[in-house]
Amino acid sequence: NVVCKQLGYPNALAYKHAASFGQGSDQIWLDNVQCSGSETRVHSCSASSWGTNDCTHGEDAGVVCQSVRLVGGTYDSEGRVEIFQNGQWGTVCDDFWSISDAHVVCREMGFSGALSYKTSAFYGAGSGPIWMDNVYCTGSEGRLRDCHNNGWNYHNCGHGDDAGVVCR
Repeated sequence: NVVCKQLGYPNALAYKHAASFGQGSDQIWLDNVQCSGSETRVHSCSASSWGTNDCTHGEDAGVVCQSVRLVGGTYDSEGRVEIFQNGQWGTVCDDFWSISDAHVVCREMGFSGALSYKTSAFYGAGSGPIWMDNVYCTGSEGRLRDCHNNGWNYHNCGHGDDAGVVCR
């Protein structure tokens, strides 16, 4: 959570170990890191002396930060899609919203895929920015933000057009 908060995200979804994102090649600066969760920067956490380690890059750590959430559903697996950008949660417009888009959102959140997609603020109208419009995912993207769209905060929608998903 500390790393994600330092990067501007609300929290972490998962931590990775054993170089899950690939091995680094430069100096290993931190080892035996222990955070309480209240720190604002990872270098404020308890750790071995800066640059002192007994690691290889095969032990490189990583984190998956939360950038998508579902709001307004009865279950955790359904709701209005909201995406985190510039320190703020915002919604996604339903123009061209499809099952492929829903699959990407659900997989990003750790579900196996989507059962259905919802339009017309099915889970209630959001508030704040409408971050994405005319989203087009092929279905192979790892994150919603990697899908083609008009660009951040470029839209012709109101919150009555907020997109939603039902994940499996």
